[in-house]
Amino acid sequence: MNDSDLTVEGYRFNSASDATAAREELKRIAYIEAHINFDDPENVLTIYDKVIINRIFVTPIGYDFMKKIQKFLMDSPAIEKDRIRALPLSNMYTLEQQMKETPVPQPKVIPQKKREQLKDKLFVSVVLNVVLIIAMIAMFVIVKSSDNPNILNYKTAIENKYASWEEELKAREQTVREKEQELNIYSE
Repeated sequence: MNDSDLTVEGYRFNSASDATAAREELKRIAYIEAHINFDDPENVLTIYDKVIINRIFVTPIGYDFMKKIQKFLMDSPAIEKDRIRALPLSNMYTLEQQMKETPVPQPKVIPQKKREQLKDKLFVSVVLNVVLIIAMIAMFVIVKSSDNPNILNYKTAIENKYASWEEELKAREQTVREKEQELNIYSE
């Protein structure tokens, strides 16, 4: 955004939205000037009051126009001065003085080179965290699918081991009994 986009009628605004509002006010001013009858001060006072009540103007451009109308009404002998409303301001002008008394810390500007270094460090950190998360998931998968007893499956592994021993012992015992019967050996 360049200065010409922010400048309207000699005022440089801080934002594009304020400049756009000022341009819209210029259109309203042209419309009012085309329809206002300066030969009838009562009509001018009515329009002046409606513009103030409806807060049609909020930028310095609108206030300049309103100040001209106010001056016209003040100079008009047909209008009593106490009927002319003061222009309401929507901005605070003492805030700058308050800020001088209690300064607000300005954000620290980081040089471009340092910013690039920080971006690189952040990237490395994110990649490292992703790798560590993948490693953790892999370890859990290995532990869960492993046949070796571990903290997650030790009870089942031990029960299976003893069950297989028991079956093996029963099979051997059966074999020994069969051999004893063949040899006619009886044990108590």
